[in-house]
Amino acid sequence: MMSSAETTAREMVLAYHEIMPESNYSYCVPRGSFVAQLELLRALEAGEGLRARVTFDDGEQSEYRNAGPLLSQRGITATYFVNPGLVGTETKFLGWPQLKELLAAGHSVQSHGYSHKFLTTCNSDELVQEIGGSREILEEKLGTPVEEISVPGGRWDKRVVEACARAGYKRVFVSEPWIDTEIAGVKVIGRLMVRRTTTLAEFEKMVRRDAGALRKMKLRAMLRRHVVGVIGEAMYHRLWCKLTGYNQFEAARAGRSS
Repeated sequence: MMSSAETTAREMVLAYHEIMPESNYSYCVPRGSFVAQLELLRALEAGEGLRARVTFDDGEQSEYRNAGPLLSQRGITATYFVNPGLVGTETKFLGWPQLKELLAAGHSVQSHGYSHKFLTTCNSDELVQEIGGSREILEEKLGTPVEEISVPGGRWDKRVVEACARAGYKRVFVSEPWIDTEIAGVKVIGRLMVRRTTTLAEFEKMVRRDAGALRKMKLRAMLRRHVVGVIGEAMYHRLWCKLTGYNQFEAARAGRSS
């Protein structure tokens, strides 16, 4: 079954955030959609040998409480990218005992930076803490090798990857699913950001690495970069929060059960 072992060229890497019964947040996948996606992954692997790797960002409770049992029922292990500076600091974040439970169940826990700062905006000292510091703390607390990092917010450049290489990482995961390259001896691997609105047909095309679907995503990414260049990173992020429902999601989540 799909494992958290090193990704091969045939595998699409899937990135999830929240898994909830329902939500208006763009990056929160409804439970029913998640179940259908897992079932499709099992069918594609059994029938065609197509594999996909499941990953989660941010280390939030629904990834453990809601997604965890669904993965276990299907014999699927995942990679949880977490921020050690946030672990256990709020009720929405997983604690160290929960992360150890995930490891014991066969999942992998890797880095998402120390505090979720956008790495491209960090100065040299911050970059060392976010990249190297997060790796050291995770290895110390969990007693397991940390060789992978997913970049917060999808922000990365050559400087970030070179810093990851110096910190000892072997793989850096980014948000563009067509990316498959190597910089400074580190593999840079793209992931598909699975959203609330991702249909099962779209999902299957991406798992199959459909050239047309990848091309459309690449064009949208080029447009986004153009917009960022025009309005600036800070303004774009505020606009992104509004359009995805992130601010409303954060405000509502405190009073909602996972």
